[in-house]
Amino acid sequence: MRIRELQKAVEETIFVGQSHRLGIFEQLHRKPDTAEGFADRMKYDLRCTRVLLEALVEMKYLAKRENTYSITDDSYARLVDSEGSEYEGSFWNFLMYLINPWRSLPYVLEHGKPDQSSYEGFSMIDFIEGMDSPWKKKLAPEIVDLCLRHCPEAGVVADIGGAPGTMAKEFARRGLRTIIYDLPESLEVTRDRLTPLDNIEVVAGDATKELPDGPYDIAFLGNICHGQSPDDNAAIMRMCYEQLNEGGVVIVFDNLRGESYLGATVALHMITQSPGGDIYSREEYTTWLREAGFKKITVKELSDPAWQIMVGYR
Repeated sequence: MRIRELQKAVEETIFVGQSHRLGIFEQLHRKPDTAEGFADRMKYDLRCTRVLLEALVEMKYLAKRENTYSITDDSYARLVDSEGSEYEGSFWNFLMYLINPWRSLPYVLEHGKPDQSSYEGFSMIDFIEGMDSPWKKKLAPEIVDLCLRHCPEAGVVADIGGAPGTMAKEFARRGLRTIIYDLPESLEVTRDRLTPLDNIEVVAGDATKELPDGPYDIAFLGNICHGQSPDDNAAIMRMCYEQLNEGGVVIVFDNLRGESYLGATVALHMITQSPGGDIYSREEYTTWLREAGFKKITVKELSDPAWQIMVGYR
């Protein structure tokens, strides 16, 4: 990215992200307003308010007509309509937080672990809800189709690390009894929304220590392995094998090192966030799966090559 493009991206990330946090888009959705009227009702300085609103028009997040500012349809879908399929607001909040740990790279390189002080401002709500993102909602039917091609008679699936609910809702919609398994603090965010849904059971626990009681036909590991150490991933694969029915499958959905076009960058992100996290290669996953007892291990490509799927049969 050239420097002017980089500057524009950083400016947009921070100024739009801060505006979202301040509720500016929500307020202008409720009532379009002039700069004077908006500054008065928000108790903001008029000069600074006008500068911000004009910049948001220039960046195409707001529209202006006869001195009245209103939110665009695209901004409403992405930053206001929290029930819509295009909503990105929670992830935008999480992205704003991530700037702090990313800036701690010098500490990470020196000490080999994240800087705990960079976690200040972390919101579990923004993280979990942000993971229920538009890109994953778009991929979910394709991923479930692939899972069911490898285990067409599946009746029960364990969605391990599935607190966001994106994949679990798609499995449940297909009629599978779906166990959502995640840390208690993660499930606090979505339990009340997920528990009432048909075919869904919510179970709290730590996947590095134990898994929900089986047997089940599919053990789905969606974007969980890159946050774990090699030893923890090997243990998770062994526990999946123990809990699966004969003929069941483990499905790993993640970025493969050397195959995902953003895998190395995700790994850089992980070393600032997780004491043992990394992006792993197909060879590393294959070793863990084979040592656990899985057979017929294959890699499947998705329509978006940022992510790959590994399949192992019990």
